[in-house]
Amino acid sequence: MRTAVVAGLAALAMVLATPGASAQSSCSGFQSSCAKRCKQRLPDDKNCVSDHCTPKLAECRTTGCWQEGRLYGGKLTCNLKKS
Repeated sequence: MRTAVVAGLAALAMVLATPGASAQSSCSGFQSSCAKRCKQRLPDDKNCVSDHCTPKLAECRTTGCWQEGRLYGGKLTCNLKKS
């Protein structure tokens, strides 16, 4: 019983440690995360969202997939709501 509790807590810790973007289920959710990252990383770049996130959103709305940038692991997440 004790081992099962420890294993369950370890699994919960891994889920909670997962970056927020991977928990997204829609293209617009990923776009929001992208915009937030732009503002954090490049606060003086007024075109970061339009140059970087908006094209990714358009692609996601076509394919249902979002490709993270290299700085964020490069993960491809598919089967997203195209909204």
